[in-house]
Amino acid sequence: MTITSPRVQEYRVRLSGLDPDDHCDPELAELARGFIVAGRESARFLWQAEHGWCAVAMSREADDDEAASALVTVSPATLPRGITTREAQVLTLVALGLTNGEIAGRLGTRPRTVSTQVERLLVKLDQGSRAGLAAVAVDASLIVLPLPGGPVDSVSIAQAEIHHAAVTLSGRVAPRSEDAVGFTRRRSIRLGTLAPLIGAAASDGLELVRGASIAVRELNARGGIDGREIEHLIEEVDLFDGGTVTAAIERLTAAAVDALHTNYVTAEHPEALALLADYGRPFLHTATLESQVALVRDDPAGYGMMFQTCPSEEYYRLGFATFLRELVREGRWNPPGRSVVALEADSATSRVADDTLRALLDEAGWQLEHTIRTPLHAPRWARIAGEIESRDPDVLLISHFLPDVAELQRLLAARGFRGLVYYVYAASIPRFQAVAGASSEGIVWSTVTGRYDDAMGERFQRRFALRYGDPPGWSQASAAYDQVMLLAGAWAGVRSADPERTIEHLRSTISRGLNGVYFLGGPGQAALCYPYETEDSSLGQALLIYQVQNGTPVALSPAPKGDLRRFVPPRARAR
Repeated sequence: MTITSPRVQEYRVRLSGLDPDDHCDPELAELARGFIVAGRESARFLWQAEHGWCAVAMSREADDDEAASALVTVSPATLPRGITTREAQVLTLVALGLTNGEIAGRLGTRPRTVSTQVERLLVKLDQGSRAGLAAVAVDASLIVLPLPGGPVDSVSIAQAEIHHAAVTLSGRVAPRSEDAVGFTRRRSIRLGTLAPLIGAAASDGLELVRGASIAVRELNARGGIDGREIEHLIEEVDLFDGGTVTAAIERLTAAAVDALHTNYVTAEHPEALALLADYGRPFLHTATLESQVALVRDDPAGYGMMFQTCPSEEYYRLGFATFLRELVREGRWNPPGRSVVALEADSATSRVADDTLRALLDEAGWQLEHTIRTPLHAPRWARIAGEIESRDPDVLLISHFLPDVAELQRLLAARGFRGLVYYVYAASIPRFQAVAGASSEGIVWSTVTGRYDDAMGERFQRRFALRYGDPPGWSQASAAYDQVMLLAGAWAGVRSADPERTIEHLRSTISRGLNGVYFLGGPGQAALCYPYETEDSSLGQALLIYQVQNGTPVALSPAPKGDLRRFVPPRARAR
């Protein structure tokens, strides 16, 4: 292609929108957000603006906020060798591997017309085959976005992945076309994802989207569900803005999705559960709240469509107290004071340090001496670090679940804090690991739903890293993958997406996933916690406890997945 003007425009686009001073075209901004979700490092393509053709380059940028951003560079351009607009569209679809008949179906023309256009392209681009045309299109960045006729999910070309991610992220239902080879003409099965891609939880929201997207792509590559394609609709929300959650649910229900899933969005907005219950379709979540499990248990007629695909937060308390008791009993660590200070966010979803924990610690021979509460937003980490330092506990228990708590970890390490720092969940998030860096050495963290370090988990980790460039975190990517596979297993088992039959199948089956075993048939329809709720590892998900050693998480508990003998105690403390 030929750049027609030295004038170049640059924009920075985040998942939650543009930078305040940017005025990027909405269609191009949507493609940029698809680029971020697709996980590519860079991409180039042609884009037709109102004033003419443009060459677009996108590159991934590290961001000081919650998620990566895209640098979008737009330059005016002309099509090479006298190629027409329609020929550019045909060339794009040839590069995606579509036949003349499939291209004709997308462009609303005849296969014979497409054949003539392909022949012209062969002459204009001096090529002898369709493969040659495809190579030129890819090498010279002559792929047109948006793809003519709609996204193509079965192709691994970067531009195709970007367009598909952009469409799913927008929540639109992609148009069906003749390229959906192998799928029946029955209506596709629609999966809705509530993703917190705006605000402080965006890092985890991106994990959710990517894990679910991998599952959908794998299922569709195998022929979908009984020959029916799975369409993936993603609605972005702000975890702390109930209005965005309500609006997203309304858009997904209007699109007639067959099931919905999310991570812990409803933990902050339990009022949304009534909307989901009224809709009546299966809803899977990892809110980790016993109160939402109790809702199902106490009102199965109203909330029987809801499944918590992880154990509840009460097992964080039991697991923490048990861990400290076992360290002392097995002679791994015996601090003189056995004192605990807890730090938690001022939110119901972060409360672990309560009378129940105090009693569990007393029974284990430890004391909960003090609890510090901080706002979820804009906490004063320096002041908090000073208070922790003044109290000098043997163990600091942190249940603040947002990854920005890594800033506190950096301060504690810089101040030389010598106690054991134990995190509930937050340290499993990739952004926490990136921000904390070397300061996380020696910390311990736990999760009630985490990817097992076995052959299944390793294969998923490789697939995820190959597709997105970075390895997944330890919790939400694999949890979302499992949620999609649970639904797919139910749909395949009943050979339909009928909600009542799907719900009954989810209740009555046991499935092994990346994060352990899912038995959702109890009264509250939540996964069982191993080894505390069930001693049978073939029925539950392990409450996993890790310690960061030499930059790598080392499993300490439960046996046999972990080994407490690998625990490294904090440095000796002066009293």
